[in-house]
Amino acid sequence: MKNKINTVKEPSRDIPVISEVDVAVIGSGMAGSAAAIAAARNSAKVCLIEKENCPGGLATLGLVWYYLPLCDGYGRKMMGGLAEELLKASIKYGTGRIPQIWKDNPDGGTGTRKRYMAVFNPASFILSMEELLLEDKVEIFYDTRFCNVLKDDNSISHIIIENKSGRCAVQARYVIDATGDADVCHRAGEKTVSMDDNRLSAWSYYYDGRGIKRHIDKFNLDSEVSGRTFSGDDHRDVTDFSIMGRKVILSEIKKKRATNKDIYPFLLPTIPQFRMTRRLDGKYVLSGKDEGKYFEDTVGMTGDWRKAGPRYSIPYRSLVAVKTDNLIAAGRCISASGDGWDVTRAIGVCALTGEIAGTAAAMAIGNSSDLRKFDISKLQKRLIKQKVIINKKLLD
Repeated sequence: MKNKINTVKEPSRDIPVISEVDVAVIGSGMAGSAAAIAAARNSAKVCLIEKENCPGGLATLGLVWYYLPLCDGYGRKMMGGLAEELLKASIKYGTGRIPQIWKDNPDGGTGTRKRYMAVFNPASFILSMEELLLEDKVEIFYDTRFCNVLKDDNSISHIIIENKSGRCAVQARYVIDATGDADVCHRAGEKTVSMDDNRLSAWSYYYDGRGIKRHIDKFNLDSEVSGRTFSGDDHRDVTDFSIMGRKVILSEIKKKRATNKDIYPFLLPTIPQFRMTRRLDGKYVLSGKDEGKYFEDTVGMTGDWRKAGPRYSIPYRSLVAVKTDNLIAAGRCISASGDGWDVTRAIGVCALTGEIAGTAAAMAIGNSSDLRKFDISKLQKRLIKQKVIINKKLLD
């Protein structure tokens, strides 16, 4: 049972507005970075708000070094656009490689079971991703935590943030929730769904006397951890998840040191590696039953990173907010459940939904559109021009 919480009253105060933008993106993980780049490339003035000091989220600070497949496992390419551009950026300054068959056949259609993916160095990816953001003139706010929204009827007027300069605000015409935890949707009064069944995860790097090795979370968990699940939207669980993850990493290092004294930890995740936490409960909830289904408002497609064969369309309705006319979600907090959530939380799909959200927000600026009533055909045409794959025939 959680402790009873007393309350105090904070005095009201004036908050300075430090920036006025067309599009405010909250969170600079794969989805947020792609959203910011896409919006900027479509002529929007963009700011990117990030609580850490580097872009990439789980992919970089979380040490999830697999850029999961952009294909269906049978040689059909399912994602292009920024999802593909960021895959290539992930290995620009690192040692990773794209499979040769995909280098030779960049449009797919080879029938190969070799997946179009890469294993990258997180540090290298930080550098290349930030480079892209700066090239596209995205205004970045690092070390800045999203706190709240101010609403004017059904629209968000300001994002309330806090950083070293104190509590301040950003005025934005459109807002993209790429927090991974649906924090903006939750604060804006949207209906959200929380998951409390996250298992412990603690990917890390260690040195074994000869070189740097990766360690994935295959642990022999003690009684304190085994069977324990965590909620990513509860501060106690977030703290426990982080502490217990480091404990099991240390335990594994100690076991290895019994036979090799040269082993020591090299790099630990600096953010908790939650898989699924809280997401938008939108107008349409994408799920496993939607495998192979095409929607009239399809704005992107993906295979299944877990196995070859399944193919999904992503409907615009799963990104856009229900009650708030200028809010759209991207990444693992879009409206999806079960297998649909597990598929869309992957790195490439997060980049895809980020590009969709950023493009939609930028396109809406010219005519002050309600994102809930967006002209889908125009958005589809723009995305296809940006090399996003929208092709009903791929589902056959």
